Amino acid sequence: MWEFVLSAWKAELVNYPILLMQSAALLGIFSLVLMLSKPSDAVLHSRASFHGWTMGLTGFVLIAMAFQLLDLPSKPYIGSDLLFMAGLLGGWRGGAIGWTLIVGARLLFGGTHQAPAFLLDMSLLVLGGIVMHHRLGRKPIASFGWRDIRNAWLVRVLFSVLSSGLIQLLELVPTMINARVFALRILGCALSLVIIGCMLVLLRRDARERESRARELAMSRTNLLTGLPNRRALGEFLDRLLAVDSRQHVLMTFQVANLKDMVRALGHDWTDHFWGQLSSNLTRGQAGQNLEAFNPRSFQLSDLSLTVVLQGASLEWMEQEQMAPRVQAEVVATLRTTHIAYMQLQLRIGISNVRMGSHVDVSAILRDLSLALQSNEQMVRYFHSSFAEQSDRDEDVRRLLIDWIRTANPPMQYQPKFHLMTRHVCGAEALLRAHSMKNQPLPPPYVIEIATRHQLLSQFEWCTLEVVARDIKRCLAAGYPIPLAVNISATTLTLPRFGDRVLAFLDLLSVPPRLLSIEITESGHVPDVETVRTNIIVLQRAGVGLSLDDFGTGYSALTTLATIPFSEVKIDHSMISRIDQPRMREAVSLALESATRYNATLVAEGVETEAQSALLLEMGVLFGQGYLFSRAVPMDELIQMARRKGAFCADGTLRSPRPMQV
Repeated sequence: MWEFVLSAWKAELVNYPILLMQSAALLGIFSLVLMLSKPSDAVLHSRASFHGWTMGLTGFVLIAMAFQLLDLPSKPYIGSDLLFMAGLLGGWRGGAIGWTLIVGARLLFGGTHQAPAFLLDMSLLVLGGIVMHHRLGRKPIASFGWRDIRNAWLVRVLFSVLSSGLIQLLELVPTMINARVFALRILGCALSLVIIGCMLVLLRRDARERESRARELAMSRTNLLTGLPNRRALGEFLDRLLAVDSRQHVLMTFQVANLKDMVRALGHDWTDHFWGQLSSNLTRGQAGQNLEAFNPRSFQLSDLSLTVVLQGASLEWMEQEQMAPRVQAEVVATLRTTHIAYMQLQLRIGISNVRMGSHVDVSAILRDLSLALQSNEQMVRYFHSSFAEQSDRDEDVRRLLIDWIRTANPPMQYQPKFHLMTRHVCGAEALLRAHSMKNQPLPPPYVIEIATRHQLLSQFEWCTLEVVARDIKRCLAAGYPIPLAVNISATTLTLPRFGDRVLAFLDLLSVPPRLLSIEITESGHVPDVETVRTNIIVLQRAGVGLSLDDFGTGYSALTTLATIPFSEVKIDHSMISRIDQPRMREAVSLALESATRYNATLVAEGVETEAQSALLLEMGVLFGQGYLFSRAVPMDELIQMARRKGAFCADGTLRSPRPMQV
């Protein structure tokens, strides 16, 4: 018996180098195919067909070479190991593919001699691989170990023995031939162990490398401090979304408006947790729940901003439903319950459509959105046009500002101020009435925003003051000394010697300071610094009027009124529009009482109906302006209006108001 086995092994050793070369070729091919293949799930069943084709085609080529190129009595090839690995790596599907190719090669190149025997043998070996596949199929490839290699090899040996036993039992080949084949298989078990071990190790290494690259890729798409998907992930998500979904989508971007205050209260690392909290609380309120229908996805656009993609939403719907301010209020209210420092939190929101034209450049949208929000002071802003168009409009306004500053000639008109009882013109407020290069009206707040962004505000306000001073001189020349007011920001008041500069310019034009009034917006907090106090004292002593604009809309109305010697206080049109409400009438009465206490005249802005005018007169408010009396008009028309209304005496002095004849 042993002599027979040893003689069979001795004869087979001649073929062993060929089998080793085939094994090396198999491992090289398998390694190369793994390297060139696309990533997939890290379990065997996810690449069943791929492994079946790899084993089957490799077996087909090796069998063809063995039968066509090797002039040996026996044709050595590792078909048994390839069949087992096809079943092990590919399961039923991969095993069937590998079996078909290898059996086809055997029949094509080796003929049908002893076909029942080798068909049974090949089928059992594939079945053994399939059994092992179901044992390892759900196990992560990266966790394969030596125990799995051992078990796979033992199953391979077991099914080889089973195959030889069944062939002998069925007498498909002579006993001596079957015994010889069995002896050769025992010798080949060592090579099978090498093949199985190396292939599973290659699979494990490939899986671990792919997992490592996947982790690195995930980290590159994730903000490491907050754990949220980052700007790169947002860009890739939008690219995929736009490729498969032709609907409109909305980007809703959040920024902290009072960042300095929050850093002062919570430290520089407070945003590490804040954006995650904001994202998780986004859909908790009633308005936020409405966003759930649009499958919101949160991304961290930068360290200081969070962008939420609303799939299938539109900017028009967001604006119509006032969704942004509602979500903003709900999120802030929720966050304020989590930390006392969030009581001062102010969130700024920008909303834009993703598709703004035929060509969608995601990277440009994200870049321009970030820049637009950084330069925007509005708490909620809707970007109706593309950011490129918005940028072009902003640049056009910047050029207009520079031209106005250079020529000291911005386009100003005047909103007349009337005595409510006599309807005489008793003054006017200078207002910017500009048009873009495309002849579209430019809202003054938008122009102020651009001027502030480019640090042109103080220069722009100075050129408006120059225009007003020159127009006062025109009024004097026409015989109508109409007091004119110009809006000046708190920023300009902080300039050293601003008051002296104003007086010097008035003196240059021979304009009495009493005819100029400077309006300071109450919502823009006036800093209590020495420079501001000096400028105010200089102007006030010279007779320049000081007017507090938009009284009641800011945060420190009475403090501002008590600090600065205003000669006039103007209540905002938002209060006048609701003066029919008892509580608002109380607020107007309080404003009148406050102004009277500080020796200031109260002026009502935005008077639009006779009922409002009559109610103001009944309450004791004598002066007002609004569309009921006149819109803003050019200077020539203002002079004509003053002449028609007869507000001035022959010597040019302002006539004392008399009650209208009813």
